Amino acid sequence: MLKKEYYITELHMGEDGLEDYSDHSGPYSLQKARSIMERLLKGNDPWVNPYMMSIRGPRHINGYGHNTEFYSHREDR
Repeated sequence: MLKKEYYITELHMGEDGLEDYSDHSGPYSLQKARSIMERLLKGNDPWVNPYMMSIRGPRHINGYGHNTEFYSHREDR
């Protein structure tokens, strides 16, 4: 069974970068969260800015060596 510990999160950006975030939905499995993000990126909803959305989950070391809680919406990253 897949762990459901990933959230669709809105990023609140300021002049100095990320200031805060708020979870919009979840928890989901990583596969389900990526599927939802794909729909957000392809959608035309005027109320949603998909580029201010991200997947948030357990901290991990990403491909660039950074300890982060944010995940790519793409499986190859």
